[in-house]
Amino acid sequence: MAPPRPGIDGDGLAAGALLLAGLVAEIRATASEAQRGALLRATGGRIAALAPMTGVDDLTALTGRVNEFWALHHCGSARFALDDDGILITHIGLPVTLGLLVGGRMELILRPVLEGIYGGWMRQMGAGQALRTRTIRWNDAEIRLKHGR
Repeated sequence: MAPPRPGIDGDGLAAGALLLAGLVAEIRATASEAQRGALLRATGGRIAALAPMTGVDDLTALTGRVNEFWALHHCGSARFALDDDGILITHIGLPVTLGLLVGGRMELILRPVLEGIYGGWMRQMGAGQALRTRTIRWNDAEIRLKHGR
């Protein structure tokens, strides 16, 4: 088990997990699919703002900065590759405990959150609003997203 981060002890993590589980349950119970998706993508955008991509101007630097952020939060890692009409993103290693916190529906909740996070980072680097980030494949081993048209 990784040591707790400064300022967050085991009790704080447990309380945060309880709060997250309650919030997710409430969102699932009361929001329409469109509302839930919009809220969770916006949440992802706020998470992206916690790791500014200032000065990042290529995929190598982006990969390094993003993976530092994911490592700090024990949330796996990412690879980026150019495609004909966008950027392919492969995210691996999401903690399986997240599935327990979100009521066993990890994809339902985390798909729009990850789209919001990666979309937020791309916009920080200058991507316009006409481009979007969408999930193209989700399974237990990896999540594939694409940022583009």
